Amino acid sequence: MSALAGLLLIAACLATAQTAHETPFSQGAQAVLERNFPSSDLSYLLLDASGNVLAERWLAPAPISPGSLVKPFLAIAYGEQHGGRFPTVRCRGTRDRCWLPRGHGNLDLEEAITQSCNAYFLELAAGLDRKRAAETFARYGLAGPGSDASAESLAGLGSAWKETPLAWARAYLQLLNEQQSPTQSRVVKGMLGSAERGTARAVDAALSRNAALAKTGTAACSHTPRGAADGFTVVLYPAAQPRLLLLVRVHGVTGAESAKVAGAMLRSLGGGER
Repeated sequence: MSALAGLLLIAACLATAQTAHETPFSQGAQAVLERNFPSSDLSYLLLDASGNVLAERWLAPAPISPGSLVKPFLAIAYGEQHGGRFPTVRCRGTRDRCWLPRGHGNLDLEEAITQSCNAYFLELAAGLDRKRAAETFARYGLAGPGSDASAESLAGLGSAWKETPLAWARAYLQLLNEQQSPTQSRVVKGMLGSAERGTARAVDAALSRNAALAKTGTAACSHTPRGAADGFTVVLYPAAQPRLLLLVRVHGVTGAESAKVAGAMLRSLGGGER
C-alpha cells in the first residue's frame, strides 16, 4: 500500500467522527504542503470526496474567475438543453478565439474538454438559454455569470463569472457524483484525457498514466501583485475512484504550468507510488 493510500484509509475511517482539520491525514497533508510548497504565488484547497477541507492556503478566498474551469458546467447546461446531443466543431485557432494559434481541428465534447478548446465552448455558449443554464449552475452550488452573460463569459474567457474557490471545488465534486449521467460521463472522460495527454498532462506525468481526472484554466490575474495571468488546475485523485480533490492557483503562469505544481503536490503526499 502506498503512503497516500494508507493516509486515505485513515482519513476515511475518521471523517465521520472528527472535523477535517482534526484528522491525522489533514494534519499531515497540511504540514507536507506547507513545507514543500511555501511559495506565496501558490494558493490551494485540498478536499476529501465529501467536500471537507483537509488542507488549504488561499490568501484571498474572495470570488474568482478561473478561466476554463467553467467549461464542464457550460457543457452540462448545454447537454440538458439539447437532449444530450453535442456538435462536432472545427477549431481554426486564432480566428476562432482559441488559445492554440493553429487550431485543434474537428473536436467532439470529450476532446474539447481534453484540449480546453475555446472555439468549441464558444459554439456551445451561443446556443444556450441563459435562464435555464442558471438553474443548472445552481444545482452545482454556482451562482453563474448572470442572465445577460456573453458567450465569452460562459466559456471562461471573461471575468464576469465569479465564485469562491470552495464553490468551484465542490461543484467538481458534485459533477463527479453525477458521472453516471450521459453528459457528465463524457465530461469526466475528457478530464481523464486532459490529465493523460491534454492541457493537464503534467499531472499524469508526475503521477502515472490514467492516475487522475483534471481540468486546467488560465485567467486574468485578479489580486495583488498583478501578474500576466493566473493558472488554475483542479485534480480528482485517483481517477478510478477519486477520494481527493486538489484545486490550485499559481500566480503568473498558464493553467498548463499550474498542472505541473498540482501533480507535484499530490506526488509529495504519496501519489504515484507503486
